[in-house]
Amino acid sequence: MNHLRFALRQLIKNPGFTAVAVITLALGIGANTAIFSVINAVLLKPLPYREPQKLVRIFEYSEDQPHFPMSPADFLEYRDQNSSLSGLAVYMREDLELSQDDRPERLTGMRVTQGFFDSLGVKPLLGREFRREEEQVDDARVVILSHALWQRRFHADSQIVGKTIPVSGKSCTVVGVMPAGLQNVGGDYRSLPYGETVDVWWPFGMKPESWEGTRGSHFVNAIGRLKPGFTGPQAAADFNIIADRLAQQHGENKGWHINLRPLHDEIVGKSSGTLLVLQAAVVFVLLIACVNLASLMMVRAVAREREIAVRTALGAGRARLIRQTLAESLLLSLLGGAAGLLLASLGIKLLIFLAPAQLPRLQATTIDGSVLFFTLGVSTLTGILFGLAPTLQSIKININDLLKDGGRGTSGGIGKRRLRDGLAILEVALALVLLVGAGLLLRSFQKLQHIDAGFNPTGVLTATVNLPPARYRDSKERATFCQQFIARLEALPGVSAAGLSSDLPWTGYDENTSLTVEGKTSSTGGFGGRYHRASSGYFRAIGTPLVAGRFFNSGDTIDSRRVLLINERMAQTIWPGESPLGKRIGFQDHPKENEWLTIVGVVGDVKDTPEASIAVSALYMPPSQIPSRELFLALKTEGDPMNLVGAVRRELSQLDKDLPMADIQPLNALAGAAIASQRFTLLLTGMFALTALALAAVGVYGVMSYLVAQRSSEVGIRMALGAQRSDVLHLILRHGMFLAAVGTLTGLAGALGLVQLTRSLLFGVGPTDPVALLVSPVLLGSVILLACWVPARRAANIDPVVALKSE
Repeated sequence: MNHLRFALRQLIKNPGFTAVAVITLALGIGANTAIFSVINAVLLKPLPYREPQKLVRIFEYSEDQPHFPMSPADFLEYRDQNSSLSGLAVYMREDLELSQDDRPERLTGMRVTQGFFDSLGVKPLLGREFRREEEQVDDARVVILSHALWQRRFHADSQIVGKTIPVSGKSCTVVGVMPAGLQNVGGDYRSLPYGETVDVWWPFGMKPESWEGTRGSHFVNAIGRLKPGFTGPQAAADFNIIADRLAQQHGENKGWHINLRPLHDEIVGKSSGTLLVLQAAVVFVLLIACVNLASLMMVRAVAREREIAVRTALGAGRARLIRQTLAESLLLSLLGGAAGLLLASLGIKLLIFLAPAQLPRLQATTIDGSVLFFTLGVSTLTGILFGLAPTLQSIKININDLLKDGGRGTSGGIGKRRLRDGLAILEVALALVLLVGAGLLLRSFQKLQHIDAGFNPTGVLTATVNLPPARYRDSKERATFCQQFIARLEALPGVSAAGLSSDLPWTGYDENTSLTVEGKTSSTGGFGGRYHRASSGYFRAIGTPLVAGRFFNSGDTIDSRRVLLINERMAQTIWPGESPLGKRIGFQDHPKENEWLTIVGVVGDVKDTPEASIAVSALYMPPSQIPSRELFLALKTEGDPMNLVGAVRRELSQLDKDLPMADIQPLNALAGAAIASQRFTLLLTGMFALTALALAAVGVYGVMSYLVAQRSSEVGIRMALGAQRSDVLHLILRHGMFLAAVGTLTGLAGALGLVQLTRSLLFGVGPTDPVALLVSPVLLGSVILLACWVPARRAANIDPVVALKSE
């Protein structure tokens, strides 16, 4: 306590030094605390389910498809025959419409099989879960409400169980209400990201006879709970015994196997790389801050050498001196840690605001006990790190020289000068590693923004409309609605093109189909591709060009010859070097002659994701012939797309007042969301790199300023003997740029090794991208030159008479 009290008095006596040290530490510790709090919430905390370590996602895989959803027909077999899971369920998103009280509302719906909630370990707040018999009918009219929907639309009615509500044109009985805070588990196919709100759950129809002959259709997300005593690999082995048996019984199952992944890994796995890179970046910032403060403490220790010499002469041992120096550095680091916590609390809010929706569990980020313990540990370690160099310096002083009257001591010793120079070099090297990493991410982001995506998102309004099967029973009714809705939209002022489709670009859509091609056989096992439904106006709205043939027209009706468009990729894959126009394609499940579809046009390729190197083979069918229940609207506008929302709502209401419109946003927003994760990583890494650059510049400036102060007499002698100001300027700059050069070379060597960690985050560039490796050292060198210029100018302006007066 005596050491701490003395250290506190010393810090109060030097408010300038204390303020600089605390602010520097607050930046480094605060950034580390903020990023760790996110890592703690996303990666380290257990999922909010009962015994979450036992929850697994189940996937089917083959040689061509390494990570695929499950087939409903296979699910029924696995559920009945496995011995390793206490619960197995499948789920898939399918939205519904609530038309109560003349207020139509789109509800985010999830179709689930019996046992879904029991597998998660979640019990309904009111009522019950679905029963097995309710999934044995094709149209079970029962629903379970979310807690939020129950409160918002039904005023938390405690008697809601057993009542009927109007859902998608039919009356459904409420059988349960789930508790508040239930987190959606996420999924690959037609699901919501983890944590997104689900309004209502309803049974997944699982009559065995309904799914016979569809084992090749893989589209349901599967989740299960391990029985006590079973591990993931043991359960996978159990499932693969069943898979082998199914492969012998059904031709469609040949080559398919089962893989199980912990639910936690499946939810957070894609985010771990980004977060760990960010944590590494802030650790570099903290190291630079430590080096900076070590240099400051060494300079301060020089000023206190006579004091330490007197204390040593009066009997202070080395251990006591070390404790005193470390007490001061630890007190500084704890003050910096406290200030860093305040910065971290603000930083967490900023992170949540900037973070992409794809980053799961972010809303659970708080400063809890784990974060406080982390901050205390980092603060303590930091205090030891930056206090180590001045501590070692303080115990090596020459007492006799320092106590001589007028003695200059050893502050200008070669060893100490080399140590300060070494710290400056280390700062430059660490800063360069961060700059190279940020430069690579910037180059990657630039590549992403300039890819040829196959569509133009500017000035396009998008929305979704669902046609409930109870009121739009057959294809003719849906086709008529699509034609009338498109005609109304095209007539709106300011609309240059309007269309409907079954999906939108870059939204994760990946429905595939196996094809038969008239007169063609495949040497690789068959033909296939993405299948979509889209009107001609959809292509015009999003700017996808017609390459050959024609778009769909008014003659392509539900009663006419079936037609389709294909993309360039499919044309080149199946008919290389020849025109596909007039050729015919059929679906493998329907090989009859009357199911052939004739190709009437070829459109440009649209990539599935921004990172995709090439587009996937795709075909498009007209909604006028094969209409979808889920319609995605695309309107090309002349001004702000959102200005048309009211007019579109009115047109929809005039067609059907009970149909709500949802997911209203510009296509630009959807396209931006697809690269939001890369933007987030680039923004934060860039901020940390600039902070590191500033700290390195301050560190070099401090070293050079101290050098000038120590060599003022030498400079005075040189100038007295005829040296020009330019000579002095070059002398100081040469030393500073030597430190920068050594630091740059060291940093480049470190960067080439460490930036390999960012390989998975890069697109279109490699870890050795020449632009990033050239620009980063130039930028760093320019800043360091500026940091050296100021003390060099001060040295060049030294008056020899004043400098030599003390001699």
